[in-house]
Amino acid sequence: PHLKKSAGTTAEERESFQEQLDSGFIDAFRELHPEAMGHYSFWSQRVGNRAPNKGLRLDYFVCSKELFNTEETNKVVVRDSFLLPDVTGSDHCPVVLEL
Repeated sequence: PHLKKSAGTTAEERESFQEQLDSGFIDAFRELHPEAMGHYSFWSQRVGNRAPNKGLRLDYFVCSKELFNTEETNKVVVRDSFLLPDVTGSDHCPVVLEL
């Protein structure tokens, strides 16, 4: 279970994020990988959660719908979004948006 007072998991943060999605913006990773589970961008180093992959997805690319329109007239479109969990050196890993 998520800790109610942990950064990224408070009710206020979740509501704010949902408001962005409800207003028409898109979570790129979730849009492209709707069934993906176990893909996190943050792990607590304090308790060693990276090795067992007990983390949170706290880092996002929130995009306009236009970036997902693949009509030939669009010069820039989202092709993929993914995480690089094997890149270490931080409690977060890089999140990639491929255009």
